[in-house]
Amino acid sequence: MSRLGDSLTISLSVNEHGSCVMGRGGTGVARPCSDGSSQLFNPSGIAGMQGWTVSGGLTLIAAAGGFVDDLTQTKDELKNDPIPVPHGYITYGINERLAAGLALFVPYGLGTKWLDTFDGRFLGYDNDLQSIYLQGTVGYQLPKGIKIGGGLNFVFGSLELNQRLDLSQFATSTGATFGQIGIPFHTEFANANLKANSGAKLGANFGIGWDATDWLSLGARYITSVKLDYEGTAQFDAVATDIILPPGNPISVLLGTPDQPMDIDVLLAAQGLYSAGAVLGDQTVNTSITMPDQGSIGLALEASPAVTLLFDLQWINWTVFDTLVVEFENQPDDLVLVENYEDTYALRFGFDWAAKENLALRGGYLDHAGASPPETVTPLLPEGSRNEFTLGVGYSINDMFSFDLAYQYLKQNDRRGRIRDAIEGQGPSTDLNSGLYSFRAHLFGATLVLHF
Repeated sequence: MSRLGDSLTISLSVNEHGSCVMGRGGTGVARPCSDGSSQLFNPSGIAGMQGWTVSGGLTLIAAAGGFVDDLTQTKDELKNDPIPVPHGYITYGINERLAAGLALFVPYGLGTKWLDTFDGRFLGYDNDLQSIYLQGTVGYQLPKGIKIGGGLNFVFGSLELNQRLDLSQFATSTGATFGQIGIPFHTEFANANLKANSGAKLGANFGIGWDATDWLSLGARYITSVKLDYEGTAQFDAVATDIILPPGNPISVLLGTPDQPMDIDVLLAAQGLYSAGAVLGDQTVNTSITMPDQGSIGLALEASPAVTLLFDLQWINWTVFDTLVVEFENQPDDLVLVENYEDTYALRFGFDWAAKENLALRGGYLDHAGASPPETVTPLLPEGSRNEFTLGVGYSINDMFSFDLAYQYLKQNDRRGRIRDAIEGQGPSTDLNSGLYSFRAHLFGATLVLHF
């Protein structure tokens, strides 16, 4: 039978969960912003906050890119709509040392959309994955400038995947595949749609901060990994091949009518592939995906009373995304996907300049490695090493209201990848790479902050 290909992949992490931090290159570990976003970037940062702080906003990710085939030199473009990524924080200073808060953010996810005529549609052409974190946070200020904090994360996940199935890989009634009787490679005959959700799982986020001097602050943060168990449905719909084999074909010979042509669509319909209980009938599907743990360290230097320089180093444990097992109700064997992801590091630089009493100007740069190895770069997420540049502005309307705006440009290094499934039983290989992926994105962030 035909099988779903390598269609489950996690994206690069999303770090833009607050326009203040986003504007300064994602640096928020050693010197938090006053919008409550330190619940994510370093939970200890809420210690010492006064009264109530409520903030919320969106980051829009407008991605673009494409794939250039080595042989034909044709280019297929991504067709993504802008992806909104929300964030929200509520913080309350209980006293001068103790504070508590609630946070909502989406640190991992993907959204890639290609035309359903793209040759890579057999690996995936319209896919979406989200992991939603709801965190309750507590921060406490110790003597000598030390702050500690932590929070429990309630994590929920959802995914939707779409891909075409390849008839050439599908078995005929003779036991041979259709490809072995002459059906061309990448002949689509069905569309697979998979939707699944996970129940809530528990994780944690810990942080510590230290104001070592009047001009130097240090910080560290760690978020635990969370394994999400997904359950949902797989639906398969027929796609016409419009192929008619001439007389003398192997199937007509087997059926005792060698002088008759064979309409492939009629043959497939007669097999009842999409009926209840059949291999391509509607069925339940189960899988598990581990959202990786990550850690960051940072420092902040006050270069002057108005200018703060910030530096962060972030590590993400992508090695947890090694092998993925997908169970289909009506399939005799589990689908085992080998991804072989690698740990990544990001080096971030930023500045925050209080240009006026009510106006802050920000900027930053970050260099981030890619998690996917060369053999698992696919249309689902053609991810790689990237450089990013940021600008931001913060404006206080009065003592109660303020807002932050940010812009970020992401330029990923081009890298080679594949548009076909790994050979069954052999795993992924760079031998299958057949073209060059490019990727870039413009990100726009806005956050409204209320203090009272």
